[in-house]
Amino acid sequence: MAQLRLGYPEIQRSGAEVLQITHNTPAEAERYFRYHSVPYPYLCDPDRAVHEAYGLPLQSIGPLDPLKATATAALDFVRRGERTEAPFPFFARYGPTKDSPQAVLVVDREGIVRRAVRAGPNAELPSNAEILRWLADVG
Repeated sequence: MAQLRLGYPEIQRSGAEVLQITHNTPAEAERYFRYHSVPYPYLCDPDRAVHEAYGLPLQSIGPLDPLKATATAALDFVRRGERTEAPFPFFARYGPTKDSPQAVLVVDREGIVRRAVRAGPNAELPSNAEILRWLADVG
């Protein structure tokens, strides 16, 4: 998400907007914002209604993925202090067999969603240049 944050001013200059939609509750988002600056709109969607409306439902994950998420949170704690929310609240809501991707929507100046991208916390997003190409292809 840091790459998206850096390219956000240019995306806005193109007349577009970015919206990040997460599975977080408002309380979890508040903890996240203590350590991370997000210049674009950020929507909490703990019941996954918006995700499903945009065709981004929960997906099955492998048996080791909950362990990887726990290890990532633990490593972040060891390296930088308690910055990453442990994955347990998510697993308590949805069970350990579902993916927890975030959605990133790219909306053009007419308010049309040009792309809805699934992105896990450490997943690679399309480059800012690619996002700008999506918007230029329409205009």
